[in-house]
Amino acid sequence: MNHERFEDLKDAYVLDALPEEERRSFEEYLAAHPERQAEIDELGAVAGLLAFSPHEQEPSPALRRRVMDVVEAEAAPLRARRPSIFSMIGEYLGARSLALGAAAVLVIGLLSWNVLLQDQVRDLRGEVQDAQEQQSQTIELQGSWAEQGAHAEVVSIDKNQVVLMAKNMPSVPDNRTCQIWVIHDGVPEPSGLFQPGGNMTATAITGSMKKADAIAVTVEPARGSKKPTSDPVLATEL
Repeated sequence: MNHERFEDLKDAYVLDALPEEERRSFEEYLAAHPERQAEIDELGAVAGLLAFSPHEQEPSPALRRRVMDVVEAEAAPLRARRPSIFSMIGEYLGARSLALGAAAVLVIGLLSWNVLLQDQVRDLRGEVQDAQEQQSQTIELQGSWAEQGAHAEVVSIDKNQVVLMAKNMPSVPDNRTCQIWVIHDGVPEPSGLFQPGGNMTATAITGSMKKADAIAVTVEPARGSKKPTSDPVLATEL
């Protein structure tokens, strides 16, 4: 794998959309070029934001029309043929061609859909970078995990969307997870779960930020808790 192939495949890699053989080849290249890992970490964080991107879109009417045009064009000769031994053979071959043609159109449609998804990833990455450049909209969290090298910050994408960005987080047991809390007048409100790890993660903060006093992160049972069961490992006052 070379640099150009890496660039072509990195978006699909973080979306777990590569075939097994290409995924292994990609990871071998990444192991040989550790300086490119930062790009993958960044794209991984952006992929986490896909949950907040616009809902799925139906294929466009133009794509639907192209599919139907191919199907009708392939099917029309079948209807016109006379029922003979030779026509039965022709119908079989025509049906096979029709199936292959429809499959080709489906592949083209899926490739177009993948391009659209990659465009959404790039748009989201641009939004995150724009938000990070606006320092007034970013708040860094402190605590025992930050002292161990973890980095976490609250990023305001817009007035209605706040995200916790985190990387280099310590791992936790499989039956534990990290839980975000938005605190109002000393009362913590459950506001999202995420599984920590070395790669960058992005998690929506679901609690209301209006007049909030602080944000904290604790380690809780895998499905989360109604109230904190441990001391915060990360926190910040607002």
